[in-house]
Amino acid sequence: MKIFSQTTHSFVLKLEKFLKEIITQEVGLKVRRSRFEYQAHSYPLHVVCFISKSSLGFFDPHSYQIGLNYQLMLKAKDKVLKDILRHEFAHYLCFIEQADDQRPHGPYFQEVCKRYNWEACVSKASLDIELANHYEGHLANEKILTKIKALLSLAQSDNIHEAQLATLKANQLLLKYNLENLDKNIHETYIYTDRVLSAKRKNAKINAIYDILKHFLVRPVLVYGHKKVFLEVCGSKENIELAFYIADFLDQELERLWNQQSQLKGLAAKNSFFYGVAKGFEEKMQTTQKDFSVSEKKALIRLKDDLDQKLNLVYRRLSSTSGHGSFQADAYSKGKKTGKNLTINSALKNQSKAKFLTWS
Repeated sequence: MKIFSQTTHSFVLKLEKFLKEIITQEVGLKVRRSRFEYQAHSYPLHVVCFISKSSLGFFDPHSYQIGLNYQLMLKAKDKVLKDILRHEFAHYLCFIEQADDQRPHGPYFQEVCKRYNWEACVSKASLDIELANHYEGHLANEKILTKIKALLSLAQSDNIHEAQLATLKANQLLLKYNLENLDKNIHETYIYTDRVLSAKRKNAKINAIYDILKHFLVRPVLVYGHKKVFLEVCGSKENIELAFYIADFLDQELERLWNQQSQLKGLAAKNSFFYGVAKGFEEKMQTTQKDFSVSEKKALIRLKDDLDQKLNLVYRRLSSTSGHGSFQADAYSKGKKTGKNLTINSALKNQSKAKFLTWS
């Protein structure tokens, strides 16, 4: 999971400065403002921070990102930071040189490190550094999620009034929890992001999941990488955890719902059905929101505005997604009807009966 704040932004600027010095002074390549040149091509330079208990760094060939563990900001010396950057940039070079040896730390990787006379510690699969303050989760947050899951388990009741009341209370609890966290962290802005799904290309199903996730206290974003498109979500760690399982549930549930439509045939009908499900779910959430009090509606607007502002810490350039084009009316209509009855009931970790709340 990636983490963004004003503090990590300053740390990333420092890392990118180190990386540019390594590329120009040690590798001998020309560096522009946010790219470097290699054999008549230019490649992006993008460093991010992430949370992990075991990994110090990564290179992602799909997004061209180099990541360093957030904990390194707290205790690692500049020499260690530079060695990790060298290690990950060696992976970057292996990728763009399309080495036949694809083993992560195989002979070709070792040759790249030797090519630039980097020390042996750079070419190792791991570095000898003790990371302190691992993120283990927060007890208070876990208690809130437990209460929400308990309420949502009541939402499975056959008594429609009991189910509606439990769902409303769960939504109110999460809204209050997020608002309290916003007030507590007013002096430091943190936002997290994680990938919840990927596909070879943008398609109707990933678009539908994107649209549905907009009704949760996260911001979904489609990121186009090397031969893949990723669906990422931004928000708090807890809200991302919920969105992660929701996306996983929807990835399978949308296919199951489509397979029940025996009278609909073809890719165009399937796409229209998926878009209809997302629209029907949106209308369902707009109806649910009417049960919020005036103060809760104002709080929800505040939380959404805060989340929109924090997106600037994560994405340097962000544009809106394009429209869905034309629909097959019958498939779209059946999708809307299905979406209005869609229930998110994927399990959180091993709690198979847990359900998730939604937001409009």
